[in-house]
Amino acid sequence: MNDLALFIREFIAERVRRAQTATRYREPLVGFVAADDPGFHHLREMVTPDHYLPTDLLPGARSVVVFFLPFAAEVVGANREAHPGVAREWVLAYVETNRLLSEIARGLVEALAAQGVGAVARPPTHDFDPLSLSSRWSHKSVAMLAGLGSFGLHHMLITEAGCAGRFNSVITDAEIPTEVRPSQVQCPALVGGDCRTCVDGCPVGALTPQGLDKKACYCHLLTVDAQFPDLGRTTVCGQCAVGPCSTHPPAD
Repeated sequence: MNDLALFIREFIAERVRRAQTATRYREPLVGFVAADDPGFHHLREMVTPDHYLPTDLLPGARSVVVFFLPFAAEVVGANREAHPGVAREWVLAYVETNRLLSEIARGLVEALAAQGVGAVARPPTHDFDPLSLSSRWSHKSVAMLAGLGSFGLHHMLITEAGCAGRFNSVITDAEIPTEVRPSQVQCPALVGGDCRTCVDGCPVGALTPQGLDKKACYCHLLTVDAQFPDLGRTTVCGQCAVGPCSTHPPAD
């Protein structure tokens, strides 16, 4: 690991340790992917035809940093027990973590600038087209390119710390060594298994083995948003994220 990669990992870990949030986290995950990785072009097929390339956001981009903040087990447990509703602890985690991700990204951009490294960041959430409900910069998809995990039946990324948590990323003009991406699919349902916990847990039937009805899902999230007016924008549910892959890969 080179010095810059180590600095970035330590910066993110320290900011999480110092976080003044009610929400607690497990150890954050950090990954790196080259800005010219051909996978970014594939995201234009997988996510949206106008998905950004790193150089669209930062001319001269050479590497992208991706980080994942996994929720503590008690946050996951609270939401699991709240089914088919949504636990206040989960909603608060969503709000606090989005804010923390923004703060970490902003601080990292400033810290890198002090070292002569150019960097930019996108918002961690609510950065999507209101009609297609697709984002032009999908943090979880970039995390997949960085080797942090593989997608599951629930359309979320299953990392070594599970899928219950939030992602963010920072594009830089520094060259940072990347690691070989794991090829193993972590979701049992995608390799012939019979796990359908995420499908069964969807309160409105928006998630099926055939795909995700984004509009039905988002309509449900808007109803949740109306239930927690004191917490801000809370378009979150997470009932598909509290199954066997919530805190670790199901095979573990």
